[in-house]
Amino acid sequence: MNNAAKRYGLFALGVIVSALGIGLITKAGLGTSPITSLSYVLSYIFPYSLGVFVMAVNCSMFLIQMLLQGKNFQKIQFLQIPATLLFSAFIDIWVFAFSGWELFSYLEQIAVLLLGCGFLGLGIALEVIPNVLILPAEGVVRTIAGLKGWHFGCVKVAFDLGMVVSAIIVSLLVKGEIWGVREGTIIAAFIVGHISGFFIRQISQLLYRFVPAYTGRGGILADEKS
Repeated sequence: MNNAAKRYGLFALGVIVSALGIGLITKAGLGTSPITSLSYVLSYIFPYSLGVFVMAVNCSMFLIQMLLQGKNFQKIQFLQIPATLLFSAFIDIWVFAFSGWELFSYLEQIAVLLLGCGFLGLGIALEVIPNVLILPAEGVVRTIAGLKGWHFGCVKVAFDLGMVVSAIIVSLLVKGEIWGVREGTIIAAFIVGHISGFFIRQISQLLYRFVPAYTGRGGILADEKS
């Protein structure tokens, strides 16, 4: 298997792991993940699944990413659209898979929430490290981090908080109360970015040692190591 196939395979694995993390966070029942908070609220307003609105929101982020990058936008990044479709489909698959799982205590909910945050942070790292594609929401984060010279993890935290605020505003305007945003959402907003930053540093160092092609293209990896 050549290095390009390995990088795309690692990215696809990251997409599925990220969807798993979101499924676990949602299952915890303490509020959904920050990145899907707006999609979650919309799924309560309109008769469509969480995955459908994740697809819609990410397509909007894809357009923002194109505007921010301007002439530097690479055509290969149009592959983010089918990658987002895979991501959205697996969110619905994981949510369905966990639908029969009952949590009987608040402690269990917290444990599942933290487990979900760990998988989401790991998934994001696996998407970023190959430096081939990235999901549109993380693509916006990476673009801003690159343009400003900021660390990916820090920008991710700010972006997630922005998504949570948007979800709260839409929820209040339409429902008159807050839906889908609870303490778990806030916890995830503050820790997922740092978890992804940790995994980016650790995994990229490991892959640099064994598969130099993973880190040879620089970009976000160079930022995280600095």
